[in-house]
Amino acid sequence: MGKFADTIAIINTVRKETDTAVLFYSAGGKDGIALLDMLATRFNKVICYYMYLVPNLDHVQPYIKWAESYGNVEVRQIKHYQADAFEKFGFFMDEDDRYKLPKKDPNHKRERSVGEVEEWVRNDSGQHYAFSGMKGVDGYMKRMRLKMYAKTGYIRKEGMVYPLAVWTNKEVLQYIQSRNLIKPFVYNPNMVSQGFGIDLDTMLVMREKFPNDYARMIKQFPYSIKIIADYEAKQDKASAKC
Repeated sequence: MGKFADTIAIINTVRKETDTAVLFYSAGGKDGIALLDMLATRFNKVICYYMYLVPNLDHVQPYIKWAESYGNVEVRQIKHYQADAFEKFGFFMDEDDRYKLPKKDPNHKRERSVGEVEEWVRNDSGQHYAFSGMKGVDGYMKRMRLKMYAKTGYIRKEGMVYPLAVWTNKEVLQYIQSRNLIKPFVYNPNMVSQGFGIDLDTMLVMREKFPNDYARMIKQFPYSIKIIADYEAKQDKASAKC
């Protein structure tokens, strides 16, 4: 079978056990767009979990509305587990001292792991299986992890499912185009797989095209302004040499 047929076979394996699909949805990422289309046309209901670093971003809203336009799709927004590390260690913000409190203290906060978030989603949705658009071409660590899951048909006993594991970025984009789906959001045209992050590329795009989102980023991560300041200083220095 071809990649698409293999992918649908993986999806159908889960479909035989439930009429509700759960998807970790990136709201703008190509893999999430393609996989949502495959799921929404085969399940009675799809529950998307969009994990955010900064809530209520304007540029994300069209992707949430598009997902919900299927009619059988619900989007639930939850805080990204990576945000815990930002708070705990003070990445682009002041450290949250609640992470340092004794575990018995009622105000103690703990950093969530990926597995804990996956378990929380299973409990929240009432579903054992959850789909992810993770692909082997997205990085060495992901490729190694997916190789381990190949033996079980990219379906882990814990419930995570990876139907796009062997797809290339080009193939995903071709699927999106062939189905006339919403175009992915591009933060950096030179990095097809890059998603939203607290980095120069994202901040430049937000500052130029979505100033309200840029302001939200700075409010959430106030010290990230140094990224822009360093960039502008470098640009000024280069201009001075000309």
